[in-house]
Order: sequence, then structure tokens, then C-alpha cells
Amino acid sequence: MSNANVVKRGSSSLLILFVVFVFVLCSLFLILYGAHVYASVRDRVDVDFSHRMGVSYITNKLRACDMKGGVAVMGDAATLRLCTAPDDPSPQYMYIYHYDGSIMEYTTQFTGDFDPYDGEIIMAADSLIIRQVPGGLRFHLGIGDKDISYTVSLKST
Repeated sequence: MSNANVVKRGSSSLLILFVVFVFVLCSLFLILYGAHVYASVRDRVDVDFSHRMGVSYITNKLRACDMKGGVAVMGDAATLRLCTAPDDPSPQYMYIYHYDGSIMEYTTQFTGDFDPYDGEIIMAADSLIIRQVPGGLRFHLGIGDKDISYTVSLKST
């Protein structure tokens, strides 16, 4: 066997190893990139799901109290007071409001002042504005760079 054949075999082996190494490296980068894309899509879906659930929760609470005297927008259009049974001698009042980067709910048997810190978190949000419109309420939620607006029709208005 000549010296030229040995060099040729060695260089072809190196070339094959190099091609396999490049293929493995590209496969690894493709897997890492796919995992990153999957994680970002999953996070976005989780955030959207939590916002949809929060909006649905508020809407259902509002519809459960949709009766004369059951729904009132208070103060600076950032607090919603709901009453489960206004005619009952000891009704339950639910306050839905924005506090410290979250939409909160506070339930009590008393009307008047309450500590907003004591409420339960419904969802994260930067702002909440509630306006009365003909036939219902208009909600504006500021969530990050999004603005979610929706109207809930009420029978009692």
C-alpha cells in the first residue's frame, strides 16, 4: 500500500467524521430551537387561558347578581359591587376591583370601606375601568401591551 492511499483514506475518514459532526450539531441546534419555540407558545397559551378564565369568572359573577340593586359601579369606575340577594336582610356583597397589579375580589356582608389587600386575586392586570353603557357594563382591562375590552349585557339595566 502506498503512502498516498493511506493519506487519502485518512482524509476521507476525517471528511466523513466532519460531515457527521456537522449533522449532529445542526440536529442539536434544531432541537434546542424547537424547544424554545414550544416553551414560548406554551407560555403565551397559559397567559391567554388565565385571562380568558378571569374574564369569564367576572362575567359569571356579574350575571349571577343581575337583578335590581345587585350591580353597582363605584367610585372611580374601577370597583364593581355585586350583591347576591339585595332583598335579603343580610346579603353578601362582592367587590371586584384593581389593586397592586391584579384584579381582586373581596366578599363581605357589610357595605362600606374594606382593605383592598384582603381580597382574593382573580387575575393579573395593569388596569381596570368599568363604565355603564346602555343595556350593560363595558370593561377595559389593561394587560401588558394588550387592551381587552368587552361588554356584558344586563337584564336589570
